[in-house]
Amino acid sequence: MIDILMPTYNGARYVRQQIESLLAQTCTKWRLIIRDDGSSDDTVCICQERAAAHPGKIRLLSDARGRLGVTGNYGELLRRSEGEYVMFCDQDDVWLSTKIEKTLNIMHRTEREYGDSMPILAHTDSRVVDENLRMIAPSLLRFLHRAPNPSLNRLCMELPIYGHSVMINRSLRQIGGIIPEGFRSWDWWYPLVAVVFGRIVYLDEPLTLFCRHAQTATSFKKHGVLNYAAKSLSDHRRRVHMSFQQCEIFYEKFGPCLDAEHRKFFASVSSIRTANWITRKRLVLHHRLFKTGPLKTLGVLLAA
Repeated sequence: MIDILMPTYNGARYVRQQIESLLAQTCTKWRLIIRDDGSSDDTVCICQERAAAHPGKIRLLSDARGRLGVTGNYGELLRRSEGEYVMFCDQDDVWLSTKIEKTLNIMHRTEREYGDSMPILAHTDSRVVDENLRMIAPSLLRFLHRAPNPSLNRLCMELPIYGHSVMINRSLRQIGGIIPEGFRSWDWWYPLVAVVFGRIVYLDEPLTLFCRHAQTATSFKKHGVLNYAAKSLSDHRRRVHMSFQQCEIFYEKFGPCLDAEHRKFFASVSSIRTANWITRKRLVLHHRLFKTGPLKTLGVLLAA
């Protein structure tokens, strides 16, 4: 069974369409678990109606924990998940009908190759669309110039794998556990765990309509070169040091479990924020802690 985890918040305009795309999947070995984070619109009513129409298939959680934010919401959903595999679902996207089937196929193929005890993250590409599902870009990863199989040093500095495209197996979830408090991004955690302890596999096919609407389009445009250059140095420094802090959190959790090479790497990266100016630059260069493109790499060096 595959558990699909969907955090919701004021998504009434989109959530029904997303749920219907799940119900249209060619693979039916899944259940949808939803937790709302305090919506003030009709999101909860829509989810309740869909859950009542599909008992056993759709489950809407109820608790008294209040607003948790998206990372905390996913953490709570993970605590309630018991599936052999987990997929992450944005409320405002649309899944193409073969997404679960094809992602599960590549997961099974990789487990046959390495054994099901191997922690595995499988992911696919996405089409970028607007709120009316009109095409913006046929490939999210190519649009953002991201490599589908990132190196560890690149993964420490930027997000190349988006959570809505991901399936993880039980082994990866058991090692990764719940996203630690203070970690920046829920969909950054499991790729980092997978690249250190397991395998990342990629299917080069867009299987999600990744929707950028009025509430998200601004943040999406920030990936552009001009928008990046317009940021203040203090903003760059905050973001770069946040990436270093994520490595510190990772090292704090897994330090004793790491092999010698990874332990040395994370210990060194974890020392950057407290090092002097020259040492910070030297360590960034030594470990090649760069981002995509020369401008962003220069930004890292200036901000470190």
